Amino acid sequence: MKELAETEATYLVDAGDALFKYPHLADDQVDHLKEVATAIIGAYNVMECQVMNIGTNDLAAGLDFILEMQKTANFPFISANTKQANTDKLLFDPYVIIETHDQTLGFVGVTKGDNRVKEFAFSDPIEAAQKSINEIKDKVDLIFLMANGDDKFEKSMAADVEGVDFLIRSKSGSLQRNPRQEEGTTIIRIGKQGKYAGILRIRNVDSVSQMKNVSSQYTRIKFADNRLKAMSKGLEEGVTLEEHFKEDENRLKLISRLRDERKTNVDLIKKLKNSYYLEPIPLNEKIEDTPEVAAIVKDYMPEEKDQVKKVQVKNQ
Repeated sequence: MKELAETEATYLVDAGDALFKYPHLADDQVDHLKEVATAIIGAYNVMECQVMNIGTNDLAAGLDFILEMQKTANFPFISANTKQANTDKLLFDPYVIIETHDQTLGFVGVTKGDNRVKEFAFSDPIEAAQKSINEIKDKVDLIFLMANGDDKFEKSMAADVEGVDFLIRSKSGSLQRNPRQEEGTTIIRIGKQGKYAGILRIRNVDSVSQMKNVSSQYTRIKFADNRLKAMSKGLEEGVTLEEHFKEDENRLKLISRLRDERKTNVDLIKKLKNSYYLEPIPLNEKIEDTPEVAAIVKDYMPEEKDQVKKVQVKNQ
């Protein structure tokens, strides 16, 4: 909603487990699943993904494959605590800093880890996250912690890591439509397996005001917009709703009420200055692939040319 933003910027990010569903692959599925993973990276390239946190499942095909995918990607892989087992060396940059029109955003990545991925080791995620945040906190306006782990992992990261504005969680079995705050950190859950994408709308005007959840205000604005749009169908060009329904007193009252409610909610969001709203988008058959993404699916999964399945791209 343009009237709520001084400037606008949209970024695709992924919090982990984009490439595989599990941390291990069945022998008879390895080749096919690698093709699917390659298609996902190709789709992310087309969609101009900005950063992907490496989750445990992303390592299922082994060290050589994830490094190959890193070379293929036009965007950075990050993880502050994923190491090569035999060298104890970090495999990826721990964080990335993104410059927007008027804001600087810091993304730090961590994963809980899994002993089933044999070529990798994982350092303490709390210590790794805090170290990275301390390095960038004076350089950025907002810090996003991309956390790949279970509920217990999420709880410990929110409680023990300081300086996080938004914790974006992957490996979550449930979608949380209304994000919650813990100790000043807003926790974002979008579920798993690419069933949803989450559009996190952030309005950040100053560095002093507290970040407020304005989900209910956005919902009412969207409701008003949809009702007014529905009533506008079939109107002649240049004719206002008030002119069209000038003989219908009840309809005029409804139009006035919707416009007033919309303005009230927009004004409230502006008054709050710093606010956020999460809009979950179901990735079902109603979401059509772009021609570029559809072509990638066909190239990497030729057996499905007659019935192309969607590459379900997600911000988990």
